[in-house]
Amino acid sequence: MTQYSKKTEIIFAALAGVLYTFFGIIHIIGGIGISSGFADMLFTSGDILGGFCLVVIGAVFLYGTKELLQGINAGVSFIYVGVLMSFVFMAAYLLIMGGNLLDSFIIPEDYEGWNVMESFRPGIYLGILSIVGLLQWKDNFSSHEVLAFRE
Repeated sequence: MTQYSKKTEIIFAALAGVLYTFFGIIHIIGGIGISSGFADMLFTSGDILGGFCLVVIGAVFLYGTKELLQGINAGVSFIYVGVLMSFVFMAAYLLIMGGNLLDSFIIPEDYEGWNVMESFRPGIYLGILSIVGLLQWKDNFSSHEVLAFRE
């Protein structure tokens, strides 16, 4: 991996880690009953467990960033796992969103006043960030660079 690529991976992982942690905390705060217009503007609902999942994904990215900054190549594996976890949660949120949309066509009277954006969650648009990261480094993904030995 080139020095340029490693630097951009560190920036990507740090940005993803901070964003996932931030949105996870907003989810948790909304879940315990503290509401703000800011959370609604970012399509963030009150969901303690969903927020915890986002915080865990953010922590994985941030730990990978920490290891890469210390020169430990194994940090790359944390970034890969963070990307994979973000894909899983993005897929789950998209399936939920699609299910709600399909249900609104089947039983429209249960969904009066509802629109599809009410099912839009940060896991979806943060997952897009991971897609961009994957496309950026798709040729650099290798099991060889994950091998690292501490002296």
